[in-house]
Amino acid sequence: MPNRTYITAEEKIMPGHKPMKDRLTLALCANASGDCKIKSLLVYHSENSRAFKSHKILKEKLQVMWRANPKAWVTRQFFVQWVNLVFGPSVKKYLQENNLPMQALLVLDNAPAHLPNLKDDILEEFKFIKVLYLPPNTTPIL
Repeated sequence: MPNRTYITAEEKIMPGHKPMKDRLTLALCANASGDCKIKSLLVYHSENSRAFKSHKILKEKLQVMWRANPKAWVTRQFFVQWVNLVFGPSVKKYLQENNLPMQALLVLDNAPAHLPNLKDDILEEFKFIKVLYLPPNTTPIL
């Protein structure tokens, strides 16, 4: 968990103020040139937000892959689903549309959801994707 957080001005002036505990995790992905942006993975603490109910929003039509976890963390299951349902098909489509060889490199940090044997969980049709893990503690440097 972060050791500090952003507190809005309204929260600060309220008597007996406590910082909000509403958290989410957003995983972003794009290629090096930036012309292929992959649908993001968003993990929130509730399956159905109030905004979805009042505005009749379908999660399937969002520009993110919505998942729920009580602590709003990306789990291995969510990450594998994102790789197989979003990342793999998007990369394959991009490579085919641009007449590029079927080769892709997914660079990951050492987050808990990025376990070393991820390549075993990738579907057979996306085996052209190679996974490279950054050494520990390099994410803050980047």
